[in-house]
Amino acid sequence: MPALFCPGDTTRGTLVVAALSVVTALLVPAAARPSTRTPFSYAIVISRGTASDPRWNEVATVLGKKYPGARTFTFDRLDELVEPLKAFSPDYIAFVSRPQDATPDFVRQAGALNRRLDNEPYGMAVWGIVTGYTHEDALRIARDGAPPAIRFGLGGMLGFLDALPEGVAYSEFKDAKQDWQEKRPGQRVKDRHDAPGDHLLPMIELVNGNRVDGLWTSGHGATDMWTVYYPDGPSDVIAANGGLTGVIDGEARGSIRSTNPKVYLAVGNCLTARIEDPDASYALSWLHAGGANQYFGFIEETSHGLVGWGMADNFFYRGARFNVAESAFVANQALLLAIEARLAPDEVEEMEHDRDATVVYGDPAWMATVPEATAREVEHWSTRLDRSMAGKRVRWELTVTFKKDSDFRPSSGKDLRPVFAFLPERVKRPRPVGRPAGVSAFQVASNFVVVHFEGKVAAGQARKFVFDSDP
Repeated sequence: MPALFCPGDTTRGTLVVAALSVVTALLVPAAARPSTRTPFSYAIVISRGTASDPRWNEVATVLGKKYPGARTFTFDRLDELVEPLKAFSPDYIAFVSRPQDATPDFVRQAGALNRRLDNEPYGMAVWGIVTGYTHEDALRIARDGAPPAIRFGLGGMLGFLDALPEGVAYSEFKDAKQDWQEKRPGQRVKDRHDAPGDHLLPMIELVNGNRVDGLWTSGHGATDMWTVYYPDGPSDVIAANGGLTGVIDGEARGSIRSTNPKVYLAVGNCLTARIEDPDASYALSWLHAGGANQYFGFIEETSHGLVGWGMADNFFYRGARFNVAESAFVANQALLLAIEARLAPDEVEEMEHDRDATVVYGDPAWMATVPEATAREVEHWSTRLDRSMAGKRVRWELTVTFKKDSDFRPSSGKDLRPVFAFLPERVKRPRPVGRPAGVSAFQVASNFVVVHFEGKVAAGQARKFVFDSDP
């Protein structure tokens, strides 16, 4: 087991690869923008015990009505659902769970179940756990069919503002607490060095003003708290009984109470998504008091972070193609490719520790995304996926055009970012055409392709990956 600590910004590394936009000549992928979204299959998974509670069964019923063609699966043990889910072949799986049942062990079982479907040992469906501090929270999340564009962002760490129309981000480092960033509509990110003496209260004020569509944090975290300054400092946000309190030097200074729908990405915090006691759960309190409809975070301590930082890069720097749950799924498949292909052989043990260490709470198909106009300005590459016939086989050609210099040999495995594309249809018996050139690792699954190229690629260059499948 690797040494464990909660990574701050310094653990992220330097490679931030970006921008994935899947365009097909004939078909639109399932992960497209809501206005052009094609039909998808949606599985609702609920234990028989939870389904017997009318309040929580209503959550499953609402989700079933929300998505045409959704199907509900009940279970006593999750492994009962392997064959039924294989037959249904879902694009999304929503696990409806009471908070006391959304334990770390359940999160690990859910991830393992997903890897036992068509794409073993990779995942098949984008998944999340629909829960809340109360069943009313879960109902609110299930009913919401109008997700926001993430226009105003608030960072408890620097970065990611360049993908948004506007927002504010503060440094989490105690020795650089004067640093912060600001972005106003139509302008570039401005680096500033006149932050308030403690930025906790300004952050709370922004959240309570129902202005913030998305938050992201790094630094130390625990099951019931986030420490505002790294590695230590006077300020914390503490969760208790579904509420969130800002504390400075041990004194309660403000409560968070916000109602506008938002996403919370705990990309660099340990443990904040781990539910041991619902009354002392940081994630559940954000779903209850903070207005979060989707929450991403770690259920374990972590010393690696590929899934956390990769999830954030997918969300902010892939041309607005992925929602929160999709971003986490893509990052997890990148981790699995890195493990299987030993892309960072000295870090395999750490990667295996992180394989089931993250979770998304919320409806996995809820399409809150970064606005496309600003996201496309900062993407590092664009992709095109063409479909044609080659004899009796279907020919797929993935073309990646690089907009910025990219390096697929990062100094740390946590910075591995393979190119990922959802396929617009389920494919059978896929295999590469010839010997892939300039590719160090790849996986073609039933519903996605992930490719890790070799070496450095200069801006303006293009790389291709071609494979066939049965019609």
